[in-house]
Amino acid sequence: QQQSSLLRYYGDRAAEDPSIPGYSSECGDSVPSPPLNLEGQANSMESILRDIHQTNSQIEERISEAWTKKMEAFTKCLDEAEHRLGNTEDSVHGLEMTMQQLQETVVKLQEKADDLENRSRRCNLHLVGLPEGEEGKDPVSFLESWLPSLLNLPDLSNNLEMEQAHRAFLPRTRNADRPRMLIFKLLRYRDKEVIFRQARKLGALTFKNKPVHIFPDMSADLFQKRKSFFGVKHLCKDFDIPFALLFPARLRIDFQG
Repeated sequence: QQQSSLLRYYGDRAAEDPSIPGYSSECGDSVPSPPLNLEGQANSMESILRDIHQTNSQIEERISEAWTKKMEAFTKCLDEAEHRLGNTEDSVHGLEMTMQQLQETVVKLQEKADDLENRSRRCNLHLVGLPEGEEGKDPVSFLESWLPSLLNLPDLSNNLEMEQAHRAFLPRTRNADRPRMLIFKLLRYRDKEVIFRQARKLGALTFKNKPVHIFPDMSADLFQKRKSFFGVKHLCKDFDIPFALLFPARLRIDFQG
């Protein structure tokens, strides 16, 4: 079919163009010349078709080679991407397992840290309301001699021992009605429990006509829990509702019995 089309094409061209062999011009008039040998024309067409087929084959071969190389490159890239994706999934799974283990470890360490902090504070008490300077330069000796008489505990007069005592590490205020709390650490936990129970039993304590209070020491987390009751405590005061803040962080309200 291609050969027939080419033959028709070249035949039409020969009829239109006098310069093509088979035609001659003289005095401007085109005069048909004897036609070419059909066998030679057929051989010429076959040669042209062979050239076209050879060119097409070369083009197809080059295109095939190019596509083959590109497909090989794409396949290689896809294999590498799948390999990296698999490695990434394995790494993420390992990181998730490690993160879970670390979270469990952090929770355990936090519990241990809280326990150690609470144990370190278990013998501490806070004295609130004692005017600044009343303890003198030796707050330990002052508390060892003054607390038994304040709490009416004669048995502790000569047996009360403290490790240390100091004011809270805060800037000293000029307001005499808001002295810094005094923190003291007792040598024996039993003495701390006796003092705290006696303070709760006596209720209101005064020193030079000024109220003083004794509270247990607590961690920052426990302090925040107790601090969350401040708003409720103010409401109870506004409505004259009796309440009590119990250790470690419980609010007791007495409303109409």
